[in-house]
Amino acid sequence: MKLAPANPAKPAKPARPANTSTSSKEASDHPLALIPIFRRWQPGILRDLVYTFILGLGFALFFFSLYAYNLSRDQLAAQLWNDLVIAMSISYSIHLLFGLSSFLLGPELENIRGWKWAAYYTVVPSGGVFAGYFLAVILINPAALHLNFFKPGVIFNFAIISMLVSCVLLFAYLIRERELLDKEKIATEQRRALESERRALEAQLRMLQAQIEPHFLYNTLANAVGLIAPDPARARLLLERLIDYLRATLSASRDSDTLLQSEIDTITAYLELMKLRMGERLRYRIELADEALKLPIPPMLLQPVVENAISHGLEPKIEGGEILLKAHLEVNHLHVVISDTGVGFQTVASSKPGGGVGLSNLRERIAALYGKQGSLNITENAAGGVSVSLYLPLPSATLIQL
Repeated sequence: MKLAPANPAKPAKPARPANTSTSSKEASDHPLALIPIFRRWQPGILRDLVYTFILGLGFALFFFSLYAYNLSRDQLAAQLWNDLVIAMSISYSIHLLFGLSSFLLGPELENIRGWKWAAYYTVVPSGGVFAGYFLAVILINPAALHLNFFKPGVIFNFAIISMLVSCVLLFAYLIRERELLDKEKIATEQRRALESERRALEAQLRMLQAQIEPHFLYNTLANAVGLIAPDPARARLLLERLIDYLRATLSASRDSDTLLQSEIDTITAYLELMKLRMGERLRYRIELADEALKLPIPPMLLQPVVENAISHGLEPKIEGGEILLKAHLEVNHLHVVISDTGVGFQTVASSKPGGGVGLSNLRERIAALYGKQGSLNITENAAGGVSVSLYLPLPSATLIQL
């Protein structure tokens, strides 16, 4: 069997499939991945090997067809076989060199830019072309090695072809790089839009946090004024509790995050204030797991639930009732339950199904802050009243500690 490129006039033949060179630096960087139809298969070693075979076969057939008309019929089969061997040898040699460089350089390969990046895609394909052709000569006709590989003309032609291969690869991966950059820009714009939306929501919430309901403030002050003459000590205590609550609320309105302990302190100040107003009609218990107290949560997240429980649950009930607040850790979530023994859904539903406007806004806030990882559920207790359960995802640092 004759070696096709033995004639110096045809030295470029063995490098025809060099355009089939592939990169295994990243599975998604395979040249065929530039074609949308070839992106349907998941990246992997087997996929890249098959893609390299397809490229090698395609280019071997393409270059064979360029000069097949000039061959006799009995030379076609031998010529096609030689081209296939040369094509596959060069293709898989380049494939192997890219894979080897990826293994040796690792993450550093992802950070190369500029002239280093151009040099990488010049040296590796060039080395693959020479190594692959050397291997093909040995496989086809080892005796012709000194005739076909070491001639200055052949080496010069292969150097030119290697540069062309490098340019093709550079062009292909520049297109891929630009496509990835465009996708990254779109993703960045989406993140910016979401961040702007989140900041707008937080700004709106800060305004709401800083605004105390006028009727609540007026009623509290009116109660204090009414107690000055008959019970000055109780009036003073009521004003002190109001000051504590206002101080805690003002502090929370200035922070984007707070600790669960701080949130509980604000709620306790509010409950103590309401207890002075409602007397024995209001009872409350707070049960917290020690490991949950130092967890960060958005400020004023639980306060609306407690206010809703009192205004819609306990105040309409003549004998009042009890509020129970519990918080503990469950796998990768903070689980907070606020339940009351009030009138239940009969007045809550009359305001708005699902817990009223306040709880609906709270549900939207949790969705904006945590997405699908956070949730708010409202259920009616069998013995009367309503339970509100909040599931808030734990910070990553807390997950690692757990």
